Amino acid sequence: MTKMWLAGLAVLVAGTAAEQTTDAPPAFDVASVKVSQTGATGRDGGGRGMFGGRGGGRGNIQVSAASLSMRNVTLKNAVRWAYHVSEYQVSGPDWLDSARYNIEARAPGPSTEEKLQLMLQGLLAERFKLTLHRHSKEFQVYVLSPGKSGAKLQESTSTGESSIETQGDRMSVVVQRTPVSQIVDMLTPLLGAPVLDMTGLIGKYDITVNIAEYMAEMQSSGGGASLDLLSIIKAALEQKMGLKLESRKMPLEELVVDSAEKVPTEN
Repeated sequence: MTKMWLAGLAVLVAGTAAEQTTDAPPAFDVASVKVSQTGATGRDGGGRGMFGGRGGGRGNIQVSAASLSMRNVTLKNAVRWAYHVSEYQVSGPDWLDSARYNIEARAPGPSTEEKLQLMLQGLLAERFKLTLHRHSKEFQVYVLSPGKSGAKLQESTSTGESSIETQGDRMSVVVQRTPVSQIVDMLTPLLGAPVLDMTGLIGKYDITVNIAEYMAEMQSSGGGASLDLLSIIKAALEQKMGLKLESRKMPLEELVVDSAEKVPTEN
């Protein structure tokens, strides 16, 4: 009887151990984390215009079924990708948005993007000693949604990476093979407030917008039409894309970085 009880206990312990192994968070098979030698003056930026960002931009992020490559990215952008949040939802030390890194990681096998994000969360905690907490905060936001007549966007028929470029005097914007989520990311720093995508559009689109045309149109219409940036962007979104932009107050989740090491454990 005692032997049977011990055998049963052994099976139970073995089953519990197997269950704990199964529940272990996913991790990369191989990962390299290094301080970028390119820095904030890398090629992904190039100055500031009406549609330009800070030097160095968001760096370059490439994802495949079994690997993740982040070149010249800030820790804030790595956190954004890992936790699938927007820039305004991450706060912490000033250097989160200035120091830059190269992260190369390979998963044990083909993985979903969601699983790669979980792997990156673990990698950031391990190499940067990153700790953070979540809380709800009320934000003044802009909501982007279809206008009365519906969206006018046409899906791109070409292949290749997404591209958002300014031309000439930076008053013309050429968007190619780009999802609305990236257009929203571009609008957020311009408007100085979060822009939420509620369009329901999931494709990739080609759009060319000449802001100068809308400025001239508003000036010629008279009646004291405002030429502030918000009015111009609203007009372009409505007339060119069939989208409307509305201001609201909404509670959103914020990630607060409590601590992180500026120089990561590289390998």
